[in-house]
Amino acid sequence: MPLTLLCFIFALLVVAQADMTPLQLMDACNKESGITKEELQQYFDSQMDPAKATNAIKCHMKCVSEKLGFYKNNMLDDTLTIKYLNENNMAPKASVNNVKQSIQKCNQMKGANTCDTAYQIMTCFKSQPIFT
Repeated sequence: MPLTLLCFIFALLVVAQADMTPLQLMDACNKESGITKEELQQYFDSQMDPAKATNAIKCHMKCVSEKLGFYKNNMLDDTLTIKYLNENNMAPKASVNNVKQSIQKCNQMKGANTCDTAYQIMTCFKSQPIFT
């Protein structure tokens, strides 16, 4: 299920009501995180292998999530996350209550720094049964 997170982020980019285009958002996060396009491509080529998740990868994921608005104050925002999941039919069998429980569970994750925390929360969330 490693592509779930990629699909989740891509869908959010497409529907985001941001002041930036998806390309501008990605470019801004590339600069903010210090990641190179090659490093990002290698990570996706590895099927998003957690062992390949450098700090720059983690910071990039945090940046994208924050700019889209569904990740705030080092946690997933349940209202916005549920809204995007519903709008994109990404967890069709999951009840709102199940999604909220998954978000609450994953928001308990703590990493070595804020980027690692964001990565752990997102990895936890994508592994939840609501996506199966």
